[in-house]
Amino acid sequence: MDNIDNWRRFKAKTTPAVVPLADEFYDGVPLNSRVVDFGCAWGRISFELYDRGYSVVGFDINENEIACARQHAQEISALESKIRFDVANAADLPYPDSSFAAGVMVAFMVTIVDPQARIRVLKEAYRILKDNGVLYISDFGQTWNNEKYRRRYEEHFPITKEKGTFIVTDSHDISGKELYRCHHYTEEELRNLIEPHFKIVSWKETEFTTPSGNVSNGFKIVASK
Repeated sequence: MDNIDNWRRFKAKTTPAVVPLADEFYDGVPLNSRVVDFGCAWGRISFELYDRGYSVVGFDINENEIACARQHAQEISALESKIRFDVANAADLPYPDSSFAAGVMVAFMVTIVDPQARIRVLKEAYRILKDNGVLYISDFGQTWNNEKYRRRYEEHFPITKEKGTFIVTDSHDISGKELYRCHHYTEEELRNLIEPHFKIVSWKETEFTTPSGNVSNGFKIVASK
């Protein structure tokens, strides 16, 4: 099964999501700016942005999660002019050029396991952002000093064919039913993806705790068009 189909299967509010949107974004993007939330799921980050005073468009490949986000927007009587949700693929977005002042990818690139799709996603982000627009990326780094991750990287490599890409199963081992695939990045990988399109403004190393309690290396990146 294609990994996109794996992410489409999650029901409302079940898509894994724990990484916060850091202050680095808020420090660099003025209130009332129009922001696009990549892979918004049920709107966890989108509604935070809306509550802070931003105009938000969230999109996701998962129709179930978008329906949930739309329902919540109705329940809180959110202004339609200030927040909306679309079903869309980040590698081929329906938005016009220069539509947004900023974009957020919070634990989003981790879901893109096709190397060519990663390039298309960054090209699309560049296209839809305005000149001098801000792109905030937070994502997982390869964590070889964590025994669980090291074992996954090594055992799953013969299947995934890429270092850092691994399979999450219902039994948390290679024998279980595949739920989805993830990719943990090296710093070099992320820089090679971002720098052809964006100027990196800040780059911080950090740690994230996953829904299953694993501690992973991570990156918080602010870039500008």
